[in-house]
Amino acid sequence: MVLLVVDTQKLITNEKLYNFHGFVANVENLIDTARKNNIEVIYIRHDDGAENELTKGNDGFEIYEKFKPCNEEKIFDKEVNSSFNL
Repeated sequence: MVLLVVDTQKLITNEKLYNFHGFVANVENLIDTARKNNIEVIYIRHDDGAENELTKGNDGFEIYEKFKPCNEEKIFDKEVNSSFNL
């Protein structure tokens, strides 16, 4: 079993998101529950590519602070015109 945490980056996980506080609480609860039950947590980040705000190297590309992966948890990046990059 695995928990996938998809596209929860700083640029798109913000107060503009519908029911932001409820969303954050739910995701935090899911991650916490998975960790307590030894369920692997894997993060997927969306990359819009060069010259876009949502791309590697920009602060908004990073995972939202309250969802930060632990050291052993994996992060995969998906680019607009490709499959997952390992």
